[in-house]
Amino acid sequence: MSQHDDTPAPSEADPLTPLMDAIRGGSQSALAELIDRCWPELVRYAARQVGEVDLARDIVQETFIQIWERRRAWKPRGSARAYLYRIVRNLVIDEKRRQKVRRRWLAGWDSRPVKHVATPDQVLDAKLLAEVFEAAVAALPARRREVFELVFMRGLSHAEAAGAMGLSTQTVANQMSAALRTVRTAVADAGALEG
Repeated sequence: MSQHDDTPAPSEADPLTPLMDAIRGGSQSALAELIDRCWPELVRYAARQVGEVDLARDIVQETFIQIWERRRAWKPRGSARAYLYRIVRNLVIDEKRRQKVRRRWLAGWDSRPVKHVATPDQVLDAKLLAEVFEAAVAALPARRREVFELVFMRGLSHAEAAGAMGLSTQTVANQMSAALRTVRTAVADAGALEG
């Protein structure tokens, strides 16, 4: 070996790569070890971004869920540590966008021009419907919820969402249609109960 041929092997360059390889092969113990090694630093990073430790823990938990659920799709390009941080960062961005949508949506209820002053019952009804909407979205299956959030909440086209998730455009359209049906039914049912 020449003195210029000292490029480290992937496992030497990033000690997490062997763990990610084992996870890709289905090793739950490798996932547990990855969580043990990376949990504190990822929670600290997420907490600095969102300003809440509990929310940061939720984000990091979702990161490891995604790593497990998408383990077969992982390709060892670059650093495994960078891959983890990219997932956390994307989830932080998603959470900030959701919070912004919620604030805008709730502000819309507060700032809509009305011909009459809303009664306390009407204000309560609006808040309950908002809670029903959020609960219905949260209860969607994971992939359907992600499609709904990308398309409905973030404004991506079906093709863009398909590209982001590695799905066909038709699958995204089907998932979106099912998600809309579920959410609309939940909101309509809640409205009927209130009425």
